[in-house]
Amino acid sequence: MTTHHRLVTPTRTVEDLSASQLERFQRHLSLNGFGVEAQLSLLDARVLVIGVGGLGAPILTYLAAAGVGTIDVVDHDVVDRSNLHRQVIHSEHVIGESKASHAAEVMRGLHPEIVIHEHHEPISAANALTLVADCDVVVDGSDNFATRYVVSDACEIAEKPLISGSILRFAGQVSLFWSRPRLPGWDDGPGPTYRDLYPEAPDPGEVPTCAEAGVLGVLPGVVGTLMATETIKLIAGIGRTLLGRVLVYDALTATFREMALTRDPDREPVTTIGADVAAPDEPHESDETDTQEDAMRINPFTGDPFAHDEVTPREAATALRDGRASGVLDVREGWEHSMGHLDGAQNLPLSEIRRGLPEIPGLAEATEEKPLYVHCKAGVRSREAVDTILRAHPEAPLRSIIGPYTEVQDAL
Repeated sequence: MTTHHRLVTPTRTVEDLSASQLERFQRHLSLNGFGVEAQLSLLDARVLVIGVGGLGAPILTYLAAAGVGTIDVVDHDVVDRSNLHRQVIHSEHVIGESKASHAAEVMRGLHPEIVIHEHHEPISAANALTLVADCDVVVDGSDNFATRYVVSDACEIAEKPLISGSILRFAGQVSLFWSRPRLPGWDDGPGPTYRDLYPEAPDPGEVPTCAEAGVLGVLPGVVGTLMATETIKLIAGIGRTLLGRVLVYDALTATFREMALTRDPDREPVTTIGADVAAPDEPHESDETDTQEDAMRINPFTGDPFAHDEVTPREAATALRDGRASGVLDVREGWEHSMGHLDGAQNLPLSEIRRGLPEIPGLAEATEEKPLYVHCKAGVRSREAVDTILRAHPEAPLRSIIGPYTEVQDAL
């Protein structure tokens, strides 16, 4: 069995384990090639996990069950019914509750002695270094490019190992990034990071989100479990890591393939976090809409600053309530519209807008004083729809609602 230096050198002995821990981890303790020392390393390790979604569900479940002693969880979202087909750490009875808090409850049920730090905020350039500072390894299960670059940059600066994974439709990938790896076979030179795999972030709308393109529910279970496995191997010092390799899984063909990854020798080391991507922060909830404030607000789904024609759900609700809107255009698919929509909203799916610009309901009546408000589930598709319409009608008075349309309903 291939082994490497343990990432965490245990400070305790087997005598320090409680009776319940000895019973709980007995299959690890008796596992040839793992044993007591590896288990003690897990118990002394601290892992930062970004996201309690489809990937975070198996990651957190298996890390807690395996005996990782301290886990930091970062997620500011709440459980939605549409999450449940893949985010199996959650269930119907906790819809509307904090993902981080419910995940912590589940993890304590698997390992009552675990220490959990809940962070109910997005990770951003402002807090990333603080969050990664005290952790031994970072595991990124986020679902947007801006967050991935921020996490990668913080890990490169702090020289922390990063297990990163992503999923879309029927495929996913996993790798280990580490700017200063402490592993046999690596010299003192730097290792590859996320920026060596993806030097530049894609343009907004270039890569569809899971909300738009969909994702096979079981897929994050496979990819997230692989991420948890790599985390355990790295901490315990067993096996061959994925440093310098990207593992790609295709669920439709039931195949794995591997790509080699090396650091770009011409790439300058990262010294600032997210210098070329906006911090993935919450949009500023305000009824003020002046240009200066818009430039300071951040779209949490793309990581880009708010454009002049983007509004928060609260702003949209205020305009609708005050009669300052010509109408509402819902660019979700028909089946989504039928599940719920804003009162009076006309449905024209983005997929139809892409195929060729049809007549846009409400556009003829729209004015700058009463623009047409466009919404989807979160704001990514509405942004693309507005951009597509503007290419054909550059002066069209449109507003893209950035955030869940349900928040507009709540504010009305």
